[in-house]
Amino acid sequence: MSEPAFTNSVSIELAGASAVDGDAHAFAASFDLHQAPKSPGCYIMLDAKGKPIYVGKAKDLRARLRAYLNETDSRYSVKFLMRRVARIEFLVTSTEKEALLLENNLIKLHRPRYNVQLKDDKTYISLRIDPREDFPRLSVVRRHAQDGAKYFGPYHQARAVRETLRWIQPLFPLRTCSDAVLRNRARPCLYHDMKRCLAPCMDLVDREAYHEIVQQVVLTLEGKNAEVERVLMEQIQAHSEKLEFERAAVLRDRLYALRGALERQRTTAVPGAPDRDVFGLYNEGRFSEIQVLFYRGGRMSGGGVYSFNYHEMPTMELLGSFLFQYYAEVAQPPEEVLLPLELEEAETLAAVLSERRGARVELAYPQRGEKRALVEMAQRNAKRSFQSKRMEEKADADRLAQLQAALQLPVLPQRIECFDISTLQGGHTVAAMSVLEGGQPAKARYRRFAIRGVEGQDDFASLREAITRRYTRAAAENDLPSLVLVDGGRGQLGVAVAALKDLGLDDLPCASIAKARAQEEGGHSPERFFIPGRMNPIVLPQSSPAVHLLARVRDEAHRFAITYHRKRRDTDTLRTQLEEVPGIGPKRARALLNQAGSVAKIREMEPGQIARLSGLSEKLAQAVYEHLRKV
Repeated sequence: MSEPAFTNSVSIELAGASAVDGDAHAFAASFDLHQAPKSPGCYIMLDAKGKPIYVGKAKDLRARLRAYLNETDSRYSVKFLMRRVARIEFLVTSTEKEALLLENNLIKLHRPRYNVQLKDDKTYISLRIDPREDFPRLSVVRRHAQDGAKYFGPYHQARAVRETLRWIQPLFPLRTCSDAVLRNRARPCLYHDMKRCLAPCMDLVDREAYHEIVQQVVLTLEGKNAEVERVLMEQIQAHSEKLEFERAAVLRDRLYALRGALERQRTTAVPGAPDRDVFGLYNEGRFSEIQVLFYRGGRMSGGGVYSFNYHEMPTMELLGSFLFQYYAEVAQPPEEVLLPLELEEAETLAAVLSERRGARVELAYPQRGEKRALVEMAQRNAKRSFQSKRMEEKADADRLAQLQAALQLPVLPQRIECFDISTLQGGHTVAAMSVLEGGQPAKARYRRFAIRGVEGQDDFASLREAITRRYTRAAAENDLPSLVLVDGGRGQLGVAVAALKDLGLDDLPCASIAKARAQEEGGHSPERFFIPGRMNPIVLPQSSPAVHLLARVRDEAHRFAITYHRKRRDTDTLRTQLEEVPGIGPKRARALLNQAGSVAKIREMEPGQIARLSGLSEKLAQAVYEHLRKV
């Protein structure tokens, strides 16, 4: 979608009232309402510091502002915002559609505090295939581009994608290798021997025959199973008439396998039903839960749920803003979108989605019948999800309260940051930090540290470096946790306490957790916790929620550290193998690995292929070839 252009802009200042003390009365008295443009566009509310706090759109900006200033408007969200606004800016557009697009761009640009924003920056997974390629393949992607390729989805979980590929790949033998591998293979791969690939890398299939299979894959993923069966039957008949019985037998087996796979799905499918997304909404105070259910090929293929806490928006505005942000990331909108509310901008949103899809998209607010039943099911799922999360939050709060009491903490450990060190014989030493917020992993806050200032193997010095680096920055940004946890015993705790003291953070709560270990006389020692100022460890009942909570964050830090350590070690090892070749330095070794993917793949290539891959001379490519064969 193209960026909307606005034709004019107007800024209305609030004179004589601050963002803290201002209210709707003061704002209304500060300017003439007729200064506001009577046309479509967006408005940006700013506080006294000039920071955007809310972005909205309207087909008539003057009428929308009048609604905000109207004393009879009893909506809490309006009064809440007007107590904080010090200035409003307007961006005028030509159409409502441009206003809708502009609003989404402004929300992404300014990230206003009181707008609905999708917290999860991961988009739904889709399958992609580009029929314009000579030998296309199915790939899993998270980003949708206007590149002429076909996208199928969305899939809420990677497991759903794997299940789809698991039954598609044996039926339709498309290649699975990357473009680089396709161009540089010297012999067919194992998939060809398993009859799951036609080996286009070795020219064992022509482009026309390959694209017949691509067409069948596309029809299958679009849910046009009857058409796939018809195409296969026609091809079987054509080969039989030409006495090409072996080819006909291959297609016959594919047809039988396809029918068997589809038979398992038809119990839940509704033949002929359009692809649709069904939305449900549940509100409780300032908390909202939105549930979306995906129906593709006449059956439910998955769903997703979004939570919005402490929001100040009316329900209709919340749903409308959510829908546009949601479909800005989805690969392709379906034919039909069923909603639990009638939206003011439904017609405009439908036009935008139709443009994205390249075909008509209908937004409906069903009142009765089968479609209403689907919306009500989504509503029930939204309510159930909300209640489940509330129960889980209560359980997390109880666990944190137990932990606070057990470790004698001054405050509830709402955010816990845990450190672990990973090294092997003093090489590639790294540290990792995992984080729990409200008792749940906050993976966006995880951090890893390549230890630079420690010679050899010294876990204590490495831990000190990681803590110093982390909390120097955290203190400057006022981003300190409720509890610092380190993996280890009294020694590791002493290092952490000393490092924090050097940073002037003596009062930051700190503890260590010692792993349970097997004992010589049998059995296991329990998980033990050490806190400053206490000689003996704290030993809690091993089945207590507090123990499980801290063991969980400790194990996450350990996993994160090990993964990072292996990655650095493997990368350096592979690069070292290539750098042993005279004439190959770190830069060329890195370029070779980036293009080929691994040393194993380079080892399979002939000297001419290595030269074409990296732009090396024939002599140097021959040296790489001979060296890797020796290794």
